[in-house]
Amino acid sequence: MKKFLRTFASVALAGSLLVGCSPSATEQSSGPVTITFWNTMNTEETETLKEIIANFEKEHKDIKVKMENVPFAEGQNKFKTAAQAGKGPDVLRSEIAWTPEFAALGLLEPLDNYFKDQDDFLDNALKYSKWNGKTWSVPQVTDALGLLYNKKLLAEKGFKEPPKTMDEFYQVAKALSDPAKDKWGFYYRQSDAYWFQPFMWAFGGGLITENKEIQVNNAGSVKGLEFLLKLRDDKVMPDEFSAANDYNNLQQAFKTGRAAMVFQGPWATSDLLQGEQFKDPNNLGIAPIPAGPEGKTGSPVGGNGFVIYAGSKHKEASYKFIAYLTNAENQAKFASKNGLIPTRKSAFELKEVKENRLVNDWRPVLDKATNRPVIPEGGQIYTTFNPEIQAAFKKEKTPKQALDAVAESWKKLLNK
Repeated sequence: MKKFLRTFASVALAGSLLVGCSPSATEQSSGPVTITFWNTMNTEETETLKEIIANFEKEHKDIKVKMENVPFAEGQNKFKTAAQAGKGPDVLRSEIAWTPEFAALGLLEPLDNYFKDQDDFLDNALKYSKWNGKTWSVPQVTDALGLLYNKKLLAEKGFKEPPKTMDEFYQVAKALSDPAKDKWGFYYRQSDAYWFQPFMWAFGGGLITENKEIQVNNAGSVKGLEFLLKLRDDKVMPDEFSAANDYNNLQQAFKTGRAAMVFQGPWATSDLLQGEQFKDPNNLGIAPIPAGPEGKTGSPVGGNGFVIYAGSKHKEASYKFIAYLTNAENQAKFASKNGLIPTRKSAFELKEVKENRLVNDWRPVLDKATNRPVIPEGGQIYTTFNPEIQAAFKKEKTPKQALDAVAESWKKLLNK
């Protein structure tokens, strides 16, 4: 990794040119400027981040970074509360659905006068930076749920390729399941509606359109949930509900070979490679979500970007920091060390990314993935979505009843 530690004097110069304006009065200082940064990355990613920040400070003697690690689950409300009180950090790592909400509340600085190399970013990642005609974030990482599969377990049953349709997916999962031996073709986390969305899109369903048309309870969405419940009822996935532990249960089932297939994102790669089944990384297969009966497919595009607090007194310095964190070399470092998917097109041309099979296998997944609506309410749709999906799994409601309830709650959220 020492090749990554070369200096970036040219990048620093480019960063200053990107700003395109002279320092404001609040930034003119005889000493170093200190910017505050709230980081929502996980532990492994934060270790990589610390290296990058140390390099940034070496190359920018006039800027110091004070980083605070904020648990991801707390980031949205913590920033909103602090920023509305006039005490926000200069820079926040913001989940894509938080950004339009913060922008609508007047809590973010528009970045159009700074962010001049947008053409180098993947379209589906950059889309989340835009709202109401302005640019509010620089994409740091993108992701989508893909079909992850254990190549060895599939091959043992004669499947040399992953399933490409939902019908094939059912047949493969059925062949790989042996409930008496606690072996399963598929493992699904029942508490989180985010993991339901690939089934929803495959069968012709939807969430909310950009013009705020609610599709979550249309015929396709209902069929998607019915198919998912059939996987449980036909015993090709275990019937396990644990709102507190189902993410870790999914990871563990896949890592140990208890389950042969899961829907999961690139953020999980580093952890999965610690599992006994994937000590040889080549055994980890990554494929797009299988297509539904009409050839439709989809997977929620997620990710995070860096935003600047509207009340920051160090906006130019903050953008220099963001530009450095998201340059091609540093995105390649996150890809190499943490399996994250770059948002810059040029990062994919670097040797470290080009030669990383696990990272490149995510490109076809992203090509078929689906952006969520970029609306201020986007970060709040799961408040009722999750418990209603849970109610369907608990057999408290039919799929139609559960999704109708979601639609009704979204009507109120959207003031429709």
